[in-house]
Amino acid sequence: MRKIADYTILFLLNAVEMVLELVAARLMSPYFGNSNFVWTAIIGIILLAMSLGNLLGGKISSAKNPRFIVGLLLLIASIYITVTPLVDAPILKSLQLTNTSIQILSVVGSIIFFLIPSTILGTITPVIMKERIGESNDQGKESGRITAIISIGSLFGTFFGGFFFIPTFGTKTIFSILGLIIIPLAILFQTKTGPKKATAVFVAFSIIAAAVGIFSFSSVIKNPASENISIDTEYGRIIIEEGIVAGEPVRFYRQSGAYASATFLNDYKKYDLVQTYLSKYDLMFNFLDVKSTAMIGGAAYQYPKYFISHYKDRTMDVIEIDPKSTEIAKQYFFLDDLIRDYGNERLGLYNEDGRIFLSNTTKKYDAILNDAFSGEVPVGTLATVEAAKIVKSHLNENGVYMSNVLGSDNHEKGKFLHSEIKTLKTVFNHVYTIPLYRNNYSSDKYLNWMVIATDNNSYKPDQAVELSLEDSDIVLTDDYNPVDSLVQTNYYD
Repeated sequence: MRKIADYTILFLLNAVEMVLELVAARLMSPYFGNSNFVWTAIIGIILLAMSLGNLLGGKISSAKNPRFIVGLLLLIASIYITVTPLVDAPILKSLQLTNTSIQILSVVGSIIFFLIPSTILGTITPVIMKERIGESNDQGKESGRITAIISIGSLFGTFFGGFFFIPTFGTKTIFSILGLIIIPLAILFQTKTGPKKATAVFVAFSIIAAAVGIFSFSSVIKNPASENISIDTEYGRIIIEEGIVAGEPVRFYRQSGAYASATFLNDYKKYDLVQTYLSKYDLMFNFLDVKSTAMIGGAAYQYPKYFISHYKDRTMDVIEIDPKSTEIAKQYFFLDDLIRDYGNERLGLYNEDGRIFLSNTTKKYDAILNDAFSGEVPVGTLATVEAAKIVKSHLNENGVYMSNVLGSDNHEKGKFLHSEIKTLKTVFNHVYTIPLYRNNYSSDKYLNWMVIATDNNSYKPDQAVELSLEDSDIVLTDDYNPVDSLVQTNYYD
């Protein structure tokens, strides 16, 4: 019976560890984004923690009462994890305000929130392994069985967490649940009767851990400290918050640390643009009489609402990878009102990956617009030569491709912008760049640019700025596409 209990504990704690690793990025993405740098920091720190935990557990396994020590540590880990959703926001906001590089911020954030609990979770394996192998007649077989249980538990946590747990519950709720799960496992692990004083300490910590966990869970469910709405989806964490712009009430859509979209709340302005730089997409009408358009990246559908309500004889297909984003846009950002007011004959809604959609469709468009981001980072699969060729194959004659890109004409701060221009020039005859905040424009300012690519020879935007390219600028390909490095390094300078 003891053996089955130990196997169960190993299985479940390794599942908890994998869910913790998956949800870690959701915790930090509203502040640091969801780039490879964030994932690298999380995975690296958790691997370091598990290694330290294994070393510490090896030492504990030789102690007089290792189960008491590890059981007590597990209760401490439970408290640490359940407290995290109560304190993460002020800590991560403070780190964000330091204006340090995203690499350092990600590592520091990972150390603060995941080093201690993951180290503790790593202590249990050596203790169980020593006892089980010591009692086994076939040590090799027992060692293999334990290793397999650990791997299967991690696999279960990965699939259950990624496919069900995270899309179903909010990030903060998951932290509270994980902390609560650890408590009975710690109690189950610590079953041998020890000195009365030690037993009293363990019982006291169990009560404290349970109280903290229940308090955290109830606080997260009620969410009394925040008026913001936080929604976890398959693709990220979306935060909906409200504010004032130019004296008008506005609702913002924030994902992976960036304000991706917004809407005015007053009925007479609900289809107008809050982020006015998006009106630069209207330059497509200067290239040709655009009738059919496709937009990759919907978020809260700010520009599609503007387009359908202002240009009555045009059509637009919006390709948004996250179906939850479309639901959110309908519920909170007046997309349902738009469909009610203007019908859905001119507006096509597709919840697919933008590049895959274009690869599979037979449709052609007069204009294709790209506003797809993961936080501040453009979607890398849409930035390559291969992607540009797919886009071009779905443009009508003299059609235009327009992409919203973050960058600067200062070459060191605008490496992605320059590389994307160089990439598009290998596919299109003409590539123009327009800074989207013209009044505040300066060579050192990091801002949105509209990059326009076309084979149309009859028009050149008078707002276009010539950017000089260098040999060091990269032609981005599916094989070599370091978008995270090109964008994030510059953004946080």
